[in-house]
Amino acid sequence: MTIPPRDLWSSVEDIDGLALYRLLNLQKNASTEEIRKAYRECARIHHPDKGGNAEKFSRVQAAFETLSDPRKRAVYDEWAKELQFRYVPGVTRKDKGGEDVLLNEFEGLGLHCEAQTQLVVICEVCGRPSTKECWTCGMKICDFCTLKRHWKDTFPLHWPLINSDHMRVRLAKRELEQKRIEDARRLMLQSPNSRTEQELITIRAFKSAAYNMLKREDRLVCYSLALAPFYMWAQTDEKIIIAVLVPTGYQDMELDIECTETCFRLQPENSPPVIHRLFDYAIDRSQPIETFRTEDNRCLGLVMWKQVVGEHWRRLFRGDPDGARCMLPPYQLTESDGDVIIEIDLPFWICPEDVDVRILPDSLHLSVRNELRLSRTYWHSRGETEGQPWEAVDVDESMWCLEDDVDEAGETVKTLMISLIRPPPTENEITWKKGKRQNNQTKERPGSLVRKGFRFFADDEDEFELEDLLAALCFMEAGSTWVPSKPWEANVPGKWVTEATQLPASVQQRLKYLLNLRQP
Repeated sequence: MTIPPRDLWSSVEDIDGLALYRLLNLQKNASTEEIRKAYRECARIHHPDKGGNAEKFSRVQAAFETLSDPRKRAVYDEWAKELQFRYVPGVTRKDKGGEDVLLNEFEGLGLHCEAQTQLVVICEVCGRPSTKECWTCGMKICDFCTLKRHWKDTFPLHWPLINSDHMRVRLAKRELEQKRIEDARRLMLQSPNSRTEQELITIRAFKSAAYNMLKREDRLVCYSLALAPFYMWAQTDEKIIIAVLVPTGYQDMELDIECTETCFRLQPENSPPVIHRLFDYAIDRSQPIETFRTEDNRCLGLVMWKQVVGEHWRRLFRGDPDGARCMLPPYQLTESDGDVIIEIDLPFWICPEDVDVRILPDSLHLSVRNELRLSRTYWHSRGETEGQPWEAVDVDESMWCLEDDVDEAGETVKTLMISLIRPPPTENEITWKKGKRQNNQTKERPGSLVRKGFRFFADDEDEFELEDLLAALCFMEAGSTWVPSKPWEANVPGKWVTEATQLPASVQQRLKYLLNLRQP
C-alpha cells in the first residue's frame, strides 16, 4: 500500500517562535500599547458574539495574556531562540505524544521496530535518547541538552540541574547520623558528663545569653528570646507546671532551686542561672513544690500550687508577653503555603477601636484593651538568601479583622483574625528549589533527615522536646492534657487527651518514668 507523503511542517504550531506576534498582526519589537491596540482589533473581529470563531478568539486571548505580561513575553522570546535549532529543513520533525507517534517518526526515518523491542525514553528538548533528568522540573534530557536552558510547566527558563548523587548523599548523611548517635551513647556510658558537639554549641549560646542578661538591671522582669527555649510551662486549675532544660547541669554538681511567692531562681553550680525571674501571679508557698529531675541534672520538672485556685495565668513571669512559652498558646494558628491565619477569641463587647495590631517584617505585636498583650517573633532562616534580608511575611498584603462569632459553649464572642501573607518564592527558589518557598515548613531540623519544619513563631518552638515532659506532668496531675501538634506532622492537629493509651509514645515513656520517680 502506498502511503501518501506527509507535510513535515503541517502540525508544527510555532516553528520560529513568532506565532503569537503573527496572530495579533504585530512585529516582534511591538510596544505594550501596540499590543493592547492589536488585541482590541482582533478581539472585535473574532469575538463569537460578532460572528467570529470561538477557537480563534481563545487563541487571541492566550496570545495577549502572554505578550502583555513582560515576564511571560521575555520567556517566550528567549525560548524562540531555541526553536531555530529544533526544526531543521530536511529532517523529520519530533512529535510529542505516545508510542504511536514515536513509531510514526521511526517509520518516516526508515527504521523498523520489532514488537518485542522496548521503546526508550527520549529527550523532551531534542528527541535523542534521554540519559538524565532535570532535578528542578523533572524534564527528561540528554547529555547534549544539559548545556541548554529549558522550561517546563510552571517552571520558567532555567539551566538544567543534574544531581545524580542526591540519594547517595542522603544515605551517607543517615549513616553518619546513626554513627553520631551511637558514639554519643557510648561516651555517655563512659562518662555521664560528656557532651556532644551540638550540646557544646548549646552550652556556649546559653552562657553568652545568660551572662548578657546578668548585666541588665531589669533582668528579673525582662523576657529574652535567647533564654526562653530552655523552659516551658502549663497550668491546671490548681497548679503551675514548669519543664526546664539545664544545659550546664552535671551529675556531680549541685542544682540550686529557690522559690518564694513571687520569685523563682534555678541555677546550676558554677553557671549563670537558667531562670531568675519574678512571677506575674503568686505561688502558694504553704504547699510543697514537687520536683522531678534526671540523674544528670539536665532535665527538670516542677509542680507548684497556685495561691488562688482556679485563677487563669496569662503569663508565667512578669514582663513576658501573654502566653509566652505556654504549651497552650492563647491563639489558634493555621499555616498553608500562601499564608498564616491566627484566630483569637475575645469578649463580645470588644470593638475595633480596642484593638491595636502591628505587623512588622520580623515580628507581630497586638494589644486588646484590658484583655491581651501579645508579641511574637517570626521564625527566620539563616544562610538561605545569600545576603538578602529574610522576609517571613509580606507586610503590605497582610491584614486583620474583627468578626462576630460563637464559641464552643454557644456564647457570643468576637474573633480577631490576622492573615499574614507569605512572600512569593524568590528567583533562586524558583530556579533551584522547584518554586518551593524555603520557609519554616520546609527547613530540615538539626540532627534529623526525616523531620522537617519549625513553628511559625520562634517563641513557640520546642527545640529540646520539653512539651512531652509537660504533657506527661499535666496528665499525671490532672488526668488530662493538651497534646500540641508537631511542626513536622502538619496533618496531625493538637488535641485534648484523657486516656493514657491516647498519648503519643514519647509522652507515655516520660509518664512511666515520672510515675517510677514518684513511687516511694
